[in-house]
Amino acid sequence: MSETLASAWESLTPIYDDLTGLAFTLLAGIIVYFFRSRVKLTYGTANNSLNTISVPSADESSPPTLTEIYTEKFFLKNDGRKPATNVEFVLSDFPADISVWEPRQAKYERIQKGNCLISIPQIAPDELVIIDCVYLNQRAAFVASVKCAECIGKEVPFWVTRRFPGWFNWTAAILMLFGVAFIFQIVLKLTGS
Repeated sequence: MSETLASAWESLTPIYDDLTGLAFTLLAGIIVYFFRSRVKLTYGTANNSLNTISVPSADESSPPTLTEIYTEKFFLKNDGRKPATNVEFVLSDFPADISVWEPRQAKYERIQKGNCLISIPQIAPDELVIIDCVYLNQRAAFVASVKCAECIGKEVPFWVTRRFPGWFNWTAAILMLFGVAFIFQIVLKLTGS
């Protein structure tokens, strides 16, 4: 088997320089492809709340009515390095109230089957858009689709976490680095190198 490979390698000797150039060209093309600027939309939800309030009736003999208020916050982010244009965020039901943060030009329209289409003309690279929805005595909506002219959005889980100070993050990073170095040291001792 090794003799066959050796003879094949020797037969390529005259074009070895051409093959090396081709390999570098392909490698450069792959690197440019993976690091090109593109749009990458991600979306998700991190928090919601359900509240029921009692609204007294006009006449005192009838019982108060209960109003259910459900709020949900959706996050939409362009993680890419290129602006996302003509962004469409579709919810399964039209909420009682919608607000988009940061304030921007956005259109809200009811489309087929009562879905809510939120159209945003552009989201800049690394920009986060927050969409707050309020539902009064109705079922909450789910995200039906997220897309823009360049790509389709991907759902990711968002977690509300505590933000630690910088000194804590640097200490944790240094300790992790020491831990990785210690593991390499143990592996080198075990292998006898």
